[in-house]
Amino acid sequence: MPHLRRSALAGLLLAVVPATALSACGFDYPTDRVNTIAAGVNDRSGDIDALGVRVLATAEGEGRLIGSLSNNLREDAALESVSSSADITAGAFEPVEVAGRGIVNLATTAVVPLSGDFTAGQFVPLDLTFSDGSTLSLDVPVVKPCFQYTQVPTDLPGATASGKAAGKTTDESEATESEATESDEAHAEGGDATFNCADEAPEPESAH
Repeated sequence: MPHLRRSALAGLLLAVVPATALSACGFDYPTDRVNTIAAGVNDRSGDIDALGVRVLATAEGEGRLIGSLSNNLREDAALESVSSSADITAGAFEPVEVAGRGIVNLATTAVVPLSGDFTAGQFVPLDLTFSDGSTLSLDVPVVKPCFQYTQVPTDLPGATASGKAAGKTTDESEATESEATESDEAHAEGGDATFNCADEAPEPESAH
């Protein structure tokens, strides 16, 4: 009889241990979690997700908003305005339509120009307001047009020397263009390291 009792107890333990182990694992596996790898900031708290959002700076105080907008709703929505608690202003742009269950890449489909007190390497506060009344408040990194960003158009409305000179006299316009040329030459000579690009993109740490 003692032998039978020990056998029954061992069988009971074998039946209980796997169930206990499984219950401890749960269902929140790391592979089931959202993992968006991007250089920008992500926000999935609203009906419209902001993914990999960055400011691509073309010069100090000038740039454009890039990143993706993903609509979780069945109805169409739109990015209607971009504002900031800092000294940053969005130029005029058409509302960026995002179809229901759709996604829009701001780098290729819409130009949202920004100007103000920012430069490459900083983080700036931006509020993205959508047609459904929701707003995403983001702390957005500012990047320079190097490496993977060289394919993104940086010819922004009003960002050229001639655009800045609009409404000025001929002499003032010529002076502005001369200053812009000198600035470009300074960049080429390494005068402003903030916007200089290395000859080659840095290798991943694992490559060393």
